[in-house]
Amino acid sequence: MKTLKILFVGLLAFSFVTDANALFGFGRKKKKKDKGSMDLPGLGTPRSNPSAPPRMAQEADGMGQSNYSETETAIGDYPNQETPGGGLPSEIEIRSGNKRGLQKPPLRIEVDAFDSIRDSLKPDQQLLLAESPLTVVWRRTHPEFLRNTRVIKPSISTFDERPGIIFSPLVRLQEVLSRKPEKRELRGFQWSLTIADEEGKVFQHYEGNSFPPSELVWSGQNDQGDWIQAGRAYSPVYMFTDPNGTPYTKVGQPLQFKGMVHQERDGLHLSLDSASLFGSAKSAQKLTGDGPRIIRSAGDLIKRRYSGIPIRVEVYAGSKSLADLQADLVESRLTQHLMLMPQDISTDSLRVSYTDQRVEIILLNR
Repeated sequence: MKTLKILFVGLLAFSFVTDANALFGFGRKKKKKDKGSMDLPGLGTPRSNPSAPPRMAQEADGMGQSNYSETETAIGDYPNQETPGGGLPSEIEIRSGNKRGLQKPPLRIEVDAFDSIRDSLKPDQQLLLAESPLTVVWRRTHPEFLRNTRVIKPSISTFDERPGIIFSPLVRLQEVLSRKPEKRELRGFQWSLTIADEEGKVFQHYEGNSFPPSELVWSGQNDQGDWIQAGRAYSPVYMFTDPNGTPYTKVGQPLQFKGMVHQERDGLHLSLDSASLFGSAKSAQKLTGDGPRIIRSAGDLIKRRYSGIPIRVEVYAGSKSLADLQADLVESRLTQHLMLMPQDISTDSLRVSYTDQRVEIILLNR
């Protein structure tokens, strides 16, 4: 029995020693390795296990040393480039990727550059929904759509809206003196304005003993009640006398009008120059030069201010037959432009001398 216990204890001790040697590596002899076949750091036995995953250079072995492989990088195996002699390359270049920091996207704010005028660019609904020009009532004196010969054209207006002819005696005095006189000098200046016709006769006269006026408005009618005639020239003559008795004379620009408007007893007269309508000889049988433009301007004036008033056309020409023909031409133009019937315009003709030849469009407002 005692012998059996000793045998059991011996077996138990032998097994413990065997396990300790297996655990701590005691009692084993390491195999000597050939220097020529030494393992590379981090690689182990060269090509010992092709199926095993590659070990990284950063991994440490059991002895606390990092195993570095010259054919391994952080992203896998590096191509094994062998030299012609069979050895490894002397230099291996390891490249790293570019480092990019944190980048913020650019700030983009959508802004409408036309926000302040966006409403003004919208179409006008009132214009889009306006009444069609084709539905204009026929009773109107003229249609109201564009590109029509009967529409009023302000660009061709030839009749001035001012009430009369303006003269400036004070400005003419400064011109003859070549200087601006002082106010106390003007007290002693005598002045006169004479308007003469083509024959040199005095048509109208103004005068004063002191202070020549800066502006003088003349209606075109003289003291005898006669009006200036369209197409005829009238010359203003200024005369000044200083306190010492020295006279000065200044002739102004001639006054000549293609047409003029004035009120007389039988109605409102639109006097037109026959030379502007029928040529310099006043004998043409059709409108020439500015004739169509002047007749249309007269029609526009009637539309603006005197629509609906009866009209009479008087033509003064070199012969009765020529006067009748020219009267028919003017009547036809006005009838077409004013959209009237032929019986709405009456005509009259008369034979006169060359200087008195003219066309009178009379609005019978009295």
